[in-house]
Amino acid sequence: MGITDRILADHASRKDHDGVAWFTAADLARLGIQDALFTVMQTVQHTLKLRRARHVVESHGCTDRWSVQDAG
Repeated sequence: MGITDRILADHASRKDHDGVAWFTAADLARLGIQDALFTVMQTVQHTLKLRRARHVVESHGCTDRWSVQDAG
């Protein structure tokens, strides 16, 4: 399973009532992802764009976490 698929599976199991799940370096380690936090964010963001997925990846100005959100 690729990085984006692991992130999306974790998002699906942890998202809040607004459809948002935040990811930190600890979350990536728990998922067995060794890459840097924002490298993973960029990978996931790019892959979702290529897939035309209905998710949004945002950092909202945070430097220690980023989120995946359901987008319609």
